[in-house]
Amino acid sequence: MRDQTRTRLVAGLLVFALVGAGALAAVGALVGGLSGDDDPAAAPRTPIATDLGEPLWNPCDALAPTQVAELFGSTFDQQTGTAAEPRCIFTPTDEGGTILDINYQLYDGTLQDIVDQLGDPGDTSELLEPGVPGASGARIVVDTADDALAVTGLVRNGRLVQVVNALDLSPYDKDVTVDGVEALLAALAARAEDSGLNAG
Repeated sequence: MRDQTRTRLVAGLLVFALVGAGALAAVGALVGGLSGDDDPAAAPRTPIATDLGEPLWNPCDALAPTQVAELFGSTFDQQTGTAAEPRCIFTPTDEGGTILDINYQLYDGTLQDIVDQLGDPGDTSELLEPGVPGASGARIVVDTADDALAVTGLVRNGRLVQVVNALDLSPYDKDVTVDGVEALLAALAARAEDSGLNAG
């Protein structure tokens, strides 16, 4: 069961990833430390078909660093990339803080399709369906293990699906992380709604 949980932790962090190799390497190093020398890139995933064109925006534009710090009880370094290659990554300045990767794609399937691609949930996982104002749907997948917590949040506005991946190493506060992810989903959905993407 530990191996299954770790695979889902990695899959949750990599789902829809649009970040650069350096960011994935940093996350991979942390997750790889959970159980030996496994390569996070080897986690089984089925590609999700998209027709993503020019970047719609940088998801970080919807998130104030002070808001993120307040939600997760830590200060962060923020990486936003460039206009041509946007990224939205928050790395904690304090050891043991939450690592956050926020990204998006255009997708015609359902949120449940995405959840299903994360694999069989097992008995250490939990699927939540929060009501997010302005969104047409949302899911939060919570994976817990003795030494790590991974939370993947999905929020839909029209064809736009935005994703919040959060990783906490032990000791962690599950409620704080889950509540923080849900609050970020709400902020992302509000910006998408204001941009008129609900009918996209």
